[in-house]
Amino acid sequence: MTLFLITTNASIYSTLLSELFTAQKENRLTRPILRDSESRNLLYLHACIKEGLRLYPPVTGLLAKEVPPQGDIIDGRFVPGGTSIGWNSWGLMRLHDVFGMDVEVFRPERWLPGGGQSSEQIEQMNEVVGLAFGYGRFGCLGKPVAMVELNKTIAEVCLT
Repeated sequence: MTLFLITTNASIYSTLLSELFTAQKENRLTRPILRDSESRNLLYLHACIKEGLRLYPPVTGLLAKEVPPQGDIIDGRFVPGGTSIGWNSWGLMRLHDVFGMDVEVFRPERWLPGGGQSSEQIEQMNEVVGLAFGYGRFGCLGKPVAMVELNKTIAEVCLT
């Protein structure tokens, strides 16, 4: 979906191509197949990937967990032990107070300094979008592989 969002927006596609071609001219990309470590230095590419994960998280269902037997305080409220609670990644990735009022818009610039967000807001956005793969012991073991695939595939497809 991220590749679709990039290629159907001329301005975003042009900006990403510019970043890729500049890096290639400066010999910062190995050809014919770039390395993951090289793609991780492409800031706009990463902004596009994060924005794609935000708009279309890989898991969209209710991710339920059980409160520990002793209970817990969640969002300032006591929740009794054994209570089943859940969070929905689709809704979480569209929080206005985290991502801004234009949460329905694919706007990679929101992830970059000077893109309308403070460094503190960008840090908070990174924490929230990181939840797209789960968290802690329930986190997706395939996240590192998925990120390598996203880093390399999107760049390679755009460069060809």
